[in-house]
Amino acid sequence: MQLSEYTHTPGAHCGSASLRNLADYYDWGLNESLCFGYGAGLGFGYYERGPASHIIMGRNGQLETGFFETFDLDYRESSGQDWETAWADVRDAIADDTPVMLFVDLYYLDYFGTDTHFGPHILLCVGVEGDEVLLSDSEFDSIQRIPASHLRKAWNSEYGFGPLDNHWITVADPTIEIDRTTAARNAIRRTTELMLSPEGGEWDSQGVDGIRAFAADLPSWTELEDSSWCARFAYQNIERRGTGGGAFRRLYADFLDALASDLGLDESIPANCHGIADEWTALSDTLKDASETEGERQAQLFEDASEQAARIADREERLFTRLRDEL
Repeated sequence: MQLSEYTHTPGAHCGSASLRNLADYYDWGLNESLCFGYGAGLGFGYYERGPASHIIMGRNGQLETGFFETFDLDYRESSGQDWETAWADVRDAIADDTPVMLFVDLYYLDYFGTDTHFGPHILLCVGVEGDEVLLSDSEFDSIQRIPASHLRKAWNSEYGFGPLDNHWITVADPTIEIDRTTAARNAIRRTTELMLSPEGGEWDSQGVDGIRAFAADLPSWTELEDSSWCARFAYQNIERRGTGGGAFRRLYADFLDALASDLGLDESIPANCHGIADEWTALSDTLKDASETEGERQAQLFEDASEQAARIADREERLFTRLRDEL
């Protein structure tokens, strides 16, 4: 079984690229940056568990469901099923020509060849052939195949940012009826809330306050047993690992560029977001350097990174306050 009309296209970020591939499949006419922005995917989180002892992330955990809710799309979601039940649901969806969004640990995906656990990594299941699963993964130019037994491990891994619990989502009705300008306003308001006054969530520190907590902690990272790995992982989560560059801020700046005219936003707002993305990239360079040294040199680089992160927090507070006030 394989989806009859599905076209795979790689992308910048696993979640937004998977949404873009769904947009292509269902003819919604949205590129990846629009999917990211409409999903209110931008965020910031800082906490003390995961692949390294201190972790940062530039998006929030509700991008995918946020996208469906922004457009009031009817979708099905499940988490916590046993393997047999979840796998049967996936096979039924594929038989019904419906792509299935899966949340997995890429450690168990043969084609990545990595020894690092990282999840959730988001991709689409687009076919089942014998004992193999066909996966549309944004990191690769073509559809990938793995044994279903390996998907079982990837889909129920306890590693990464939390247990994955056989989590899946499908679109039940692809009809979009909400006005897209209204949807954009709602999505941006949601992003400003997440950045300026987050409530709950999966992170120890979130939003602009989370960036400030990260900035304040950085000088003490020299005391961590895995200080170099923390710095390396932070660099990767800003500039690599499917962020689109600049801690996801480039994707969001492109979204603002595309919608600024329709929303009546001053052109300086997306330009400011692009500038913030550049500052995140500069911070990632400092952290990368810190990961490759030790002693006094590393301590100085963590001090420099702390100052950079504090400046970014101030800029982001001004940006999202302005967006909130103008909308």
